[in-house]
Amino acid sequence: MNRDDISKDPIDGLDTSALVVAAEWLSGIFIAPMSSQQVAQAGATSGQNALRWTGAQLEASAAAETLCRTLDQDDSENLAVHLQRRYTALFEGIFRHRAVLPYESAWQGKDGSTLGGESVVEMKAILRALDLHINTVCCEPPDHLAIELAALAAALREGHDTIVADLVRRLKDWVPAFTDALTRQDLDGFYAGAGELLLALIHEASAALAAALTVTNPAAVSVSEFVLEQREGEFA
Repeated sequence: MNRDDISKDPIDGLDTSALVVAAEWLSGIFIAPMSSQQVAQAGATSGQNALRWTGAQLEASAAAETLCRTLDQDDSENLAVHLQRRYTALFEGIFRHRAVLPYESAWQGKDGSTLGGESVVEMKAILRALDLHINTVCCEPPDHLAIELAALAAALREGHDTIVADLVRRLKDWVPAFTDALTRQDLDGFYAGAGELLLALIHEASAALAAALTVTNPAAVSVSEFVLEQREGEFA
């Protein structure tokens, strides 16, 4: 994550650079276990400074500090092994009763009965509208949290405010329950801290959209390696 690399083109007159930084960083955190190189980059002074800056912009400095403390606890090799084990235990469903599945559809029905359902179809349509497709090295469905966040970052960067609004609404519908479960299960706190930063991102994005709507319509009330790449050929 590098705040200097982010375009500051506003959406409806608002600077969304911090939202893009946060969405892309969180997408990278949730898509797969971190490698030792990724842990080293995140734990370096520049990586932690960018994380603290993002936390400050999202009014989530405490969450950013939680993440930085974890990144300081051990050398990158040992910490990567630890975080890889935590990722597997939390997100890959090996222990079903303790898993916190990072799929929108897993939170739409009792006991994940809708896993792979309507949200997958809807997210495919959103990716198509953004002219994006899932990288061939990624085997996750389109309603995976990381893919929704990568789509949000792309929509923010390109000024697709209608798609941004749709994605923020989607995330608001299911992420709070996801992060509540994550806080209960992640006793070590790194992924729970990422969940807190995620909630702050959604809150700030929602507030930005509401502010933009007020400006454009005063009569209105309220309303990582990258997972995605520019589409070439048929949508997959």
